[in-house]
Amino acid sequence: MNKKINLLIIIIISIIVSSTVYAAVGVGVSPSKMRFQVEGGKTQRMELLLYNTGDYDLELGVKLEGDIAEIATATPEKVTVKPEPKPHEMPIKNGKKVTITFTPPATRRTKTYTGKIAASGTPKGVQLGGSVGVASLVEMIVTPTPSILAFITPIHILVAGIIIGLIIIILILWKLGLKIEFKRK
Repeated sequence: MNKKINLLIIIIISIIVSSTVYAAVGVGVSPSKMRFQVEGGKTQRMELLLYNTGDYDLELGVKLEGDIAEIATATPEKVTVKPEPKPHEMPIKNGKKVTITFTPPATRRTKTYTGKIAASGTPKGVQLGGSVGVASLVEMIVTPTPSILAFITPIHILVAGIIIGLIIIILILWKLGLKIEFKRK
């Protein structure tokens, strides 16, 4: 009888310990791949949906990697995502949207920017020795800008203004009788 009670206690403790130790951790992203075209100098916004397939809230940081890191921003950069109800099904109910804003420079030739948008973090309130992450691949094709005006910067306008100003001053002085002569020796 004593052995049966001891065995029953061991089984109950095993069930309690195994149920408290087990925790599902997972993160997803939609879309998993983006391929799009944008005109140079124009802004393109895309939404990324991050969702949690685990059991605990996830605090995720969003990071841009590759060529796109120079020309894109993520808003917000950090999100807390609650777990999806079980059983998991579409559409996503607790996902968080992150807006990615791409601003490629004006270009004369077609250029392709590649990279990934990575989201990684750790579950809140759980003592885990690691983190979870997911990434969306990005391929952005930037087409040439149709107008030459897209390449004119404030520096160009300043230099043109100085040159035009000097020409006007020289013409006014010439009309007032100033003569500039170059003599050969």
